[in-house]
Order: sequence, then structure tokens, then C-alpha cells
Amino acid sequence: MDGDEGVYAYAARLARHGHVPYRDFFYEQMPLLPYVYGGWIAVTGESWYSVRVLSALLAAAAGTVLYLHVLGRHRSRPLASAALALYALSALVLGYFPIVKTFALASLLLLGALALVEGRERPRWLAAGLLLGLAVDTRLVFAAAVPAFAVAGRRRLAPFGAGLAAGLVPSLVLLALAPHRFVFDNLRYHGEKTTHGLVGDPGQKARTAANLVGYGRADHALGLQFALLLAATAVAVWVLRGRLPLAAGIAALLGVACLLPTPTYVQYFCVAVPFMVLTVVEAAATRLSGSEPLTRRRALSAALGIVLAAYAVAAGFAYAHLVDTSPLLKPSLASVRKVSAVVERDSSPGEQVLSSWPGYLVGTHAEAWPGYTNQFAPAAAAHVSPAEARRVHVVSEALLEAAIRAREPRLVVYRNWITTEPFARWDEPLRAGGYRLVATVETARIYRR
Repeated sequence: MDGDEGVYAYAARLARHGHVPYRDFFYEQMPLLPYVYGGWIAVTGESWYSVRVLSALLAAAAGTVLYLHVLGRHRSRPLASAALALYALSALVLGYFPIVKTFALASLLLLGALALVEGRERPRWLAAGLLLGLAVDTRLVFAAAVPAFAVAGRRRLAPFGAGLAAGLVPSLVLLALAPHRFVFDNLRYHGEKTTHGLVGDPGQKARTAANLVGYGRADHALGLQFALLLAATAVAVWVLRGRLPLAAGIAALLGVACLLPTPTYVQYFCVAVPFMVLTVVEAAATRLSGSEPLTRRRALSAALGIVLAAYAVAAGFAYAHLVDTSPLLKPSLASVRKVSAVVERDSSPGEQVLSSWPGYLVGTHAEAWPGYTNQFAPAAAAHVSPAEARRVHVVSEALLEAAIRAREPRLVVYRNWITTEPFARWDEPLRAGGYRLVATVETARIYRR
């Protein structure tokens, strides 16, 4: 389980029951995902399996769009299959598209926008703008792709701009409903959560870049695989110099944009992978065309086969790491569901449970403690005044500890899920409040007064 999944899954639950992001609860991303996942659980039922299935379907849909786009553009099943293999075997895609994050949904929308305008006799710029706007509604960093589309469609800016404006309506509506909270959640919080501001800390970015290409302290198989794809993309850009496809511009702009936030993480760069793949395939299609000598085409086919083989080997090592779990750092889905089962058993319908991670409440009839629908709420509250914290729906660590001492919550689920101060340190308040330990699941402890 990834800690962010609890935020997204619980936000979907809140949206499904009529709560509005920003206006009603703290949500530090653009607003589309809670409504997409909220609509899904309204139909399928609320559970971790349900939301994970939707993520897997979105990831598969992105791969399908990529395959069909290459097939339609180059009329080559081998090339389309190679593109799909590069996408599906990517450790970044394997690790971060099929879980509950913004990456799969936003990337699917952006791929759809690209497919509507590239390689078509009649490009659909209005629809492409709409899908790009919805991608930005899902994750703000996707706004970096707008210049690439604007340059590619410079003769069709009016329909593209109209579609983009229509796609951004969900964000504009929520901005109008709660402008101060919208800006705080999407920008101010990210700029204030560290001392380096919204864009800064070059040392941390350098360490992330090193990990991304296999020379850091973590993610070695993932990094080496990405380095291979990055090298192939660089060669493709050289081959295509002077006539770069739209995918190359998108990949470059997304890569730069993913490096800007502070802190930045390796996982962010998964969104560039499909567009790097399309760039590589575009160059391969150029060199494998009938105008090239047969010997050169055979050599390139052999080189592509070697790259795919090395890529697949790295994927195996990366996948083994991705599915490994540890109670402290990488809790399993099974352990999370066991905690949820205890909460369901020991709480009343609608009861407010003080859980240090909202993911433990997914699939239960309990509700999150006010101002604590997100484990990063205390981190946000630490940088603003108490009045501002109440205004943006975040509760401070001091208030949480005071509530425990005062025995306000009947049930407390305790496990630290964040890596930045202030951490959840509730041992002493739980003793002072006279709480009794009723269950322990791996590193999570459930207390009752």
C-alpha cells in the first residue's frame, strides 16, 4: 500500500456522499479523481478491491489507446506490440498506474488527447482540448503539456482553446466555490510544507534524478530500466531531429514539470513513460520504412529486440521489489483490510473514529475525525494560524493529542504514515486518556476507551 492511496480513496468516498473538495475537506490535488472514483464506488461498492480494479482498468485503457494509436499511425502490429511491451513492462507504470493515484487517469486522458490530433486526416482539436483540460483537472502538472499542443495546433488554436476551457470547468467551478481553499490546497500547502518553497532544494532533486537512472540509493532495477528508455528516447530525438512528434514535446515538458515540485519523487516520472515510448516507436518506424536498406532495417530490428529483452529482465527485478511488503515501510493490502475489519466491528455506523490514516476507514461504516480526512492535515496546520487551519479544514497534531487526552474519540487507530514532521506520536496521550489496546495488526494498533 502507498500512503497517498488512503487520501485518494477516502476523498472518493467523501465526494460520493456529496462533500465538495476544498470547500468541505482538505485535498491537495486537482479535483477530478474523487468524482471519477466516487462515481465508480457508487456503482460497484466501496472497498479497496473496487478502487484498485478501477486503477487497473484505467492503466489497461491507457495501454490500449497507445497500442491502437501506433497501429493506426504506422499500420504495423509488431511496432504496436513493441510499444505496448515498453509501456506495460515499465516498472514505473507497473508500480504506480494500477494503484489509487492520479497517474493512470491523467495519463489516459492525455494519451486520448494526443491520439485525437496526431496522425489523423481530420484532427479533433476541440475534443483534444477537452481531454487535456480534464487531465489538468486530475493533476496540475499536466498543464505542462499545453504548450506542446498549442505549438502543434497553432492553426487550430480556437477550437483547441475552447475545448481546453470546457475541460477546465470542474476546476473553475470549485475555484469559484472556495477560492481561498482551492489555492491553499493546490499551491500554498505545497509551497509551505518544506523550507525550500514550491520549487527548490536542488540537492533533493539531484538525488531523485540519480535514483531515476539507477545511480542512487534506491530503485536500482527501476532506475536502470528507465535509463535504458531514456537513452532510447534520446537516440530517437536525434533520429527525428527537425520533425519531432507531439509525443516528444509532451514527454520533455512533463519530465521538466515533474522535476520542479519540492520535494520531487521518482514515481512522478511515470507519466512521461507512454510519451517516451511513442517517441521511440516513431523513430523506429522511420528507420524500418521501406526506403531504408534491408541490412539496416534488420540491424535496427535486432537492436530493438535486445533493448526489449534487457528492458524485460529489469522489469522482472523491479516487479519483485514492487510486490514485496514489510510491516514498517510497505504494509500489505491484507493488513490494511484486517485493521478495517476491526474498525467495522468495534464502531457504530457514522461514528467518528480517530484514525492516523484515512485508508483504514475505506469499506467501513465509520467516518474520519473532523479535519483529519488526510494524514498530511497536521503538516498543513503546522504552517498556518489556528484560525487559518480551521478555515482550510486541517487539524493540528496538538489538537489531536488534546482530543485523545480528553477521551473524545471512542476508537483510535494509531500508526504513523508520513515521513515529515509533525509525526503522530500518541503513546503518552493514549496512556493519559486511559485507552485500552484491543488489537494489533502488524504495526497498526487499535485502542478503545
